[in-house]
Amino acid sequence: MKRMTLFAALGMAAISSAQVNFLETPNDVSLRLGYVYPVDARMRDIAPSYIGVGMDFHTSFRILEGAQTVVSFDWFGKSGSGAKGNAFPITVNQRFYGEGDVNRSYTFFGVGVAIVDLTSTKTVWAVRAGAGKELGDHLFGELAFTYTDSAAGARATGLGAYVGYKF
Repeated sequence: MKRMTLFAALGMAAISSAQVNFLETPNDVSLRLGYVYPVDARMRDIAPSYIGVGMDFHTSFRILEGAQTVVSFDWFGKSGSGAKGNAFPITVNQRFYGEGDVNRSYTFFGVGVAIVDLTSTKTVWAVRAGAGKELGDHLFGELAFTYTDSAAGARATGLGAYVGYKF
């Protein structure tokens, strides 16, 4: 009886997973890659420039009328080695689009937290604001300013220029 129950459960799992296409790309997800100039002097002492990588999740709910709510996860890093010199801002943003359906421009602002690992690791408040432009159906460019609270005397405050792809 136990084997019959196990086979029935495996069969149901196989049937349900056959209904999902795992090769389909996700919708409403954006990936960004760019350069971040450290505005904070202490951050600039650690490295004169940073790599900027970000991922945006476009939600279906709206916090403000006329705006799209986007959850952003970013990484500012001086290298991929994992050594000190990283920041991970996580913000909830409100994006306001201009008129039109193609190649729209937009502005945004958001608040959240940042895990700052410049001199020592600390989680602090973060604010993000900027502007962007759709360059096609999937491609976009963006300028973003991120400000964080002080984490052991250093702020992960920087100005980033990104090129992104929306899936």
